Amino acid sequence: MAETGGYCSIRKSDWGDRLEFHFEQGDCGGDRGHCSDNTNNMHWERWSGVTPEDLTHEGAHVDARMKADAGEVRCVGTVHDGELHGDPSFTPNEDFVRRMQTMGFDGLNEDRLRTYVFLDVSLDWVKGMQDAKVSGMTSEKLIPLRALKVDPAYVRGMAECGYPELEADKLVSMKAVGVSPEKVKAVRAMGFSPTKEELIQMAVFKIDAPFVERMKERGFKNPTISQLVKIKIFKLDE
Repeated sequence: MAETGGYCSIRKSDWGDRLEFHFEQGDCGGDRGHCSDNTNNMHWERWSGVTPEDLTHEGAHVDARMKADAGEVRCVGTVHDGELHGDPSFTPNEDFVRRMQTMGFDGLNEDRLRTYVFLDVSLDWVKGMQDAKVSGMTSEKLIPLRALKVDPAYVRGMAECGYPELEADKLVSMKAVGVSPEKVKAVRAMGFSPTKEELIQMAVFKIDAPFVERMKERGFKNPTISQLVKIKIFKLDE
């Protein structure tokens, strides 16, 4: 069944060759607890029925659609001042829901499915993550994983660097601070064998080869990662 009601808009994004899609569902003027309010910047090619040229035609009627494995989002309305203003609707893909359930994912309500459409959470990506042996994945945790562009190639790369057992939460934490297979190799080249948590700490505190060399020059001949983190925390390098 299609979910309707609310407000939507589409305009050219300030982020290069993209559009900005704004979506409101529920009471967004009063009780924010009953409001779904999202703004997403995305590529034009994810949408059909709308182009940058369409937004230059004042009063034009536009039926913009974005379809993904989880369902279809629509924004139907009129162009005013270079922006489409209209009524949103969302039609979930029941086959997607059934297939996700057979893969072990429940809690697939319409809000979550709509978010899957925005992020393009696909069956192929979910299966790939399962095949990569990511543990602790739930329908909720798929969202930050996809938003941070964690993919099977990243998981395999980390496994090849010595981290074959990665939980969904840890992958999110590592990717969010920029931990990558390339950075792991750079850390190992410094002579360290970091744990997953130490990798995150090194990324957060920007502990790199030049910093380590400076600390050695100051008398820390064989510093541990823990010592380097404390130096950063207490600003002893300043």
